[in-house]
Amino acid sequence: MNAPYRLSYPVDTVCWTDGFIRPLPPERYEPKIRAIKAAGVDALMLTGYVTVEPAAFDVDEETKRLGGFLDSLGMCAAQHHGLCATWAPAGESQDEVVENIVKCARWTANLNSKVLVIHPGNSIARLGSIAAYDKAFHEEMARIGRTEIMRLMARNVDAAAEEARAFGVSVAMENVHFFNEDNTLLPDLFAEVHSTNAGYCIDFGHAHYAGGGVDYWLDRLGDRILTTHIHDNRGRDDEHRPPGFGTIPWPDVIARLRALGYEGYANFESGPWELPDMVDGYRHAIDYWRACEKIAEG
Repeated sequence: MNAPYRLSYPVDTVCWTDGFIRPLPPERYEPKIRAIKAAGVDALMLTGYVTVEPAAFDVDEETKRLGGFLDSLGMCAAQHHGLCATWAPAGESQDEVVENIVKCARWTANLNSKVLVIHPGNSIARLGSIAAYDKAFHEEMARIGRTEIMRLMARNVDAAAEEARAFGVSVAMENVHFFNEDNTLLPDLFAEVHSTNAGYCIDFGHAHYAGGGVDYWLDRLGDRILTTHIHDNRGRDDEHRPPGFGTIPWPDVIARLRALGYEGYANFESGPWELPDMVDGYRHAIDYWRACEKIAEG
């Protein structure tokens, strides 16, 4: 019998307004954190302490404060979902790319988390939209070649991941946006990544609706999985439903993860069931997941 997976749920603690990242007032998110704790979960997925937009506060101090608050509750961040560039134009210095990933890794450690999740393919330029990052990446790939841009990004990720070891943080890249819809890009990138402190964040919802299916990703990158994003959909949009409210066969997914030897967090990138009481909503969602784990045992 396998041990139940440790669970985490997302909580928003920052927002983006007027071109700046700003901290939300604690009264906006602390009740949700306490509800998650009351439901028996002691870890969170935190997002947004990043360098891709300017911050209107001291990010280092705020992540230390929030990490201390979680510690006082006996909680931690299972992962910090950051946004970092992975390349600058070839022929230019890549130092800022590496430095920014390392900076986000330090903030991740402040949050008592051991994993920083980033989106591959984003350039160092602040472009403001996914479509613009997609366009810039493909223009650079056309200019220098597919192999060269993969090697460029891999060198940056390798260098940053090795520096992040000093904080006890690993760097994971997610199948997301154009690195999900073209499901050959991320496997090609990982073929060039050599740091053992860099790995894969499998986003099951993305894989299911636009990435060629969950099995495709587990077959190709299952041995590189460091962490997970778990949410459901009906195979046609990125709906971020709780598991069980879409069409992903979760007992089969869990059985594959067990076979691959994955022992990290099951990080829900979805909310509780929509019930009048938030704690009950989380408990029902957790009970469903635990039932899927039992079914996966066969």
